[in-house]
Amino acid sequence: MGICNITKDSFSDGGLNYKKKDALKNIKHMLKNGASIIDIGAESTRPGSDPISYKEEIKRLDPILKVLPKNKFLISVDTNKTETQEFALSQGVHIINDIFGGSTDLFDLSKKYKNGLVLMHTPAPPKIMQQKTTEYKDVVEDIKKFFKQKLKQIDKVRIPQNKIWFDPGIGFGKNLKQNLLIFKNIRKLKLQKCGLLLGASRKSWISGMDDSPIEKRLGGSIASVLYCLDQGVGVFRVHDVFETRQAIEVYKRISCLR
Repeated sequence: MGICNITKDSFSDGGLNYKKKDALKNIKHMLKNGASIIDIGAESTRPGSDPISYKEEIKRLDPILKVLPKNKFLISVDTNKTETQEFALSQGVHIINDIFGGSTDLFDLSKKYKNGLVLMHTPAPPKIMQQKTTEYKDVVEDIKKFFKQKLKQIDKVRIPQNKIWFDPGIGFGKNLKQNLLIFKNIRKLKLQKCGLLLGASRKSWISGMDDSPIEKRLGGSIASVLYCLDQGVGVFRVHDVFETRQAIEVYKRISCLR
């Protein structure tokens, strides 16, 4: 899953894809380099960020979604607002990626549109989420409990479980130790027929170990992908599509040798 944030303030690529022509160029580049899903976000959810209105979010998304083909690759929209979610699905988007783990309204929409869902765990809105890292009893078990509650809601409206990916929310209301515990135990978060998605690319958990700036976190990003690949994670949300795809292919090729 390649990341395309059409924002001015996202933590890594803020401003790079804000203009339509730049966003489309980046999407084309990621597809060429091996992405099978493109995740488009119109609102920054970095730690400390402020939300924008659904009207502004739709205004940013509309020019991009109008021109993207809907039959050549999977399009995901990263949004937690029901109005934006409904708009995106009406435009033919295949997946909704919700940092708040979805809602009753979203699940009703998904029953209608038969779309896929990425449901993430976060303990609070981005503005204050890093103030909530002390509230876990057991970070892995607390996330698992959250996912089980969401799955119970989903099963009630009979959305097929193979359309669901759970994302533990690396960096969203977690400190370094908690993030590392999630990596180590991510297999425990696999529920029934649902998939797992990892979004750890270029995040600050890496700099917590070596004080690296954003542009120097590729090695840490790929290390997390290769570890979690062996733990059953099926989708990786990344900025560096070519390098990640290459690393996975080489790792798989070596692993297959007897």
